[in-house]
Amino acid sequence: MTGMTKKQLQFISSVEEALTMDLPGWEAQKLMSPINHQINPAPTSSATEAGVMLLLQPNEDGFNVVYIKRGSKYGSDKHKGQISFPGGKREVTDQDLLDCALRETEEEIGVDRRQVRVLGALSQFFVFISGFIVSPFVGVIPSDSQFVPDHDEVEYVILADLDNLLDPGSKQYRFHKFGERVIEKSPYFDLGNDEKLWGATAMMTNEFLSILDDKGL
Repeated sequence: MTGMTKKQLQFISSVEEALTMDLPGWEAQKLMSPINHQINPAPTSSATEAGVMLLLQPNEDGFNVVYIKRGSKYGSDKHKGQISFPGGKREVTDQDLLDCALRETEEEIGVDRRQVRVLGALSQFFVFISGFIVSPFVGVIPSDSQFVPDHDEVEYVILADLDNLLDPGSKQYRFHKFGERVIEKSPYFDLGNDEKLWGATAMMTNEFLSILDDKGL
């Protein structure tokens, strides 16, 4: 992929290699659990498969992570209005979950799948609230890729600086009510501009950040 500095190309190569090794999975994911649960919930037999993309886009000094603010149009969407990765439910026409993630990314934010260099996959994650078993993939797109959000599904695109996410100061805590349960210190990532990344996407993000930290990237 052209348009990256030597340092950025080396980083991408190192990430690609790291994703072929054993992944931290739940041990990293649970650290951002909004309800502080320590036991990894097992997927139900009726779980719905989904694929999402953690996209990296080069910026001047490093990389941004691409998130979306989900739209609020569909009342049945249990994640409406939240920040997430682009992606969604697997359709019968999808060859596999990577195909699903690339298709959904193209539909939601207009990034042509041919622009995505896929680096590997993170650990599957079961979202027990909505019953999705999510397969997250990591990819990189050119610095000049343009985003064209589908406003039926996406309010807007959020570019979060990866270095800021890696800064321990980006992890904050808030009061959170989950059903009848009150969590005094529920973790989230502060993305700036009053944008809070929490829940399943924060947990999957934390696995990626843990991999980078473990490899000294």
